[in-house]
Amino acid sequence: MLKPISSHLFNLIQEVENNISGVSEEEYTEILGWIFSKLGINKFAYVHLEPTPSNSSKISIYSNYPAEWVDTYRKNSLYKSDPVMANTAITATPFFWNEIPAELDNNPEIFDQSANYGIKQGYTVPIHEPGRAFGSLHLSSEENDPDFPIIVRSNLFIIKTLSVIANQYRPVEITTENNLKLSPREIEFLRWLALGKNYKEIGLIMNITERTVKFHAKQMTEKMDCTNVKQAMIKAVQLNFV
Repeated sequence: MLKPISSHLFNLIQEVENNISGVSEEEYTEILGWIFSKLGINKFAYVHLEPTPSNSSKISIYSNYPAEWVDTYRKNSLYKSDPVMANTAITATPFFWNEIPAELDNNPEIFDQSANYGIKQGYTVPIHEPGRAFGSLHLSSEENDPDFPIIVRSNLFIIKTLSVIANQYRPVEITTENNLKLSPREIEFLRWLALGKNYKEIGLIMNITERTVKFHAKQMTEKMDCTNVKQAMIKAVQLNFV
C-alpha cells in the first residue's frame, strides 16, 4: 500500500541538512537512507564522477545498495557502459530509467545484473557542477513495485532538494592528491613546463643541467601518479599547483 506523505517531511529536510555536514561515509549513507525510507523508498545511491588527467574518471559511490553489487559495479567500471550514467552525463533533467533515449540504452544487460540485487526500475537526479565533474542521486526499486513511480512523482520537490543536499555535503575522500606536496623547486619546474618551455630552456632558466631537468620530469611523473610528464603538468594545473 502507498503510505501517505506527512508534511512533517519538510522539517525533516532541515534536520538532514543540519546533521549531514562533515559526517563519515557510513553516517552520510545512514542519514540519507533514513530520510528516503520516510518516503517509502528503500534503495538509493549517490554517485560522483570526476574526470582525471589520464582521461579516466574517479568514481565515488555512497549507497545502501547490496555491497556485492556496489563492489561489482566499481571494480568492473560499469559506469562506463551504464545507460543511466550515460544519460546523466548529458542532461540536467531528472528522469525515470525507462525514459532513457534508445541510442543510449545500448547495454540492457546491466539492468538484468542489477535486478539480481533488487534494482530494476529507478529515478535519477543529475547534479552538474562547473567543469566536467557531476554528481547524481539514484533511487531504485524492484521491477514489480507499482508504487515506486507514484511515490517519486508525489515527492519530486523533496527528492530534488535532498539531491542538492547530498551533493553539497558528500564526504571528502582522502586520496594521494590530498596529501601530495611539491617543493618550491618542483613547482617552478612545472610552471615553466606549463608555459611551453622545453627541457633545455628550463635548464638555462633554473641554472641546472638538462640532465637534472629530465630527472625532475621523471620524479614529477612518478610523484603525481601519471604516465608521462605532460599528464603530470595537466594534473598540477588542475590541482592549482601552478
